[in-house]
Amino acid sequence: MGLEEIRRLKDERGKPKEKKAYQIPKVSTKRQKEIDEGRVVVKNKTALKTLVSGTAELNRWFIERRGEMKGRCLHCGSKSCKEDDNYYKFSIAHILPKRIFKSVATHPLNWIELCFWGNSCHTNMDNNTFDLIDMNCFDTVIQRFVAMYPQIDSKERRYIPDVLLQYVEVEK
Repeated sequence: MGLEEIRRLKDERGKPKEKKAYQIPKVSTKRQKEIDEGRVVVKNKTALKTLVSGTAELNRWFIERRGEMKGRCLHCGSKSCKEDDNYYKFSIAHILPKRIFKSVATHPLNWIELCFWGNSCHTNMDNNTFDLIDMNCFDTVIQRFVAMYPQIDSKERRYIPDVLLQYVEVEK
């Protein structure tokens, strides 16, 4: 380092640094594209920290089902999350799981309203803690299942619970 370089550094010591042309974005371009396409719903800070991923079609499906909700669990009768903008999806339980039955994941009848907080009927149904036959809303489940059965992809039909399949056999 020469004498001129040292003098220059001393002169620049009190001056503010030049701003760099590139700054790291708060949201990556890939993430922003997902948000723009509706594949990611960002919750506000008071909501859960997890992000709810899904297609725009699935998000529209949840919004439409919210309009049909009554505000009460079909199994135990306790309050559902219908009025909560952050948690209403938690009370919309798929009759046939959307990860297995992709052909009817957004079918208008593939759901029942169950509580999430309190008695946790939604969680208990998903974890097979409840026997489907013993649920108070079993008649509703059967009616909706029978109505959507023709739209279920033939490759997915092998995953249908026996109790539902047997009922469809009787209805034929």
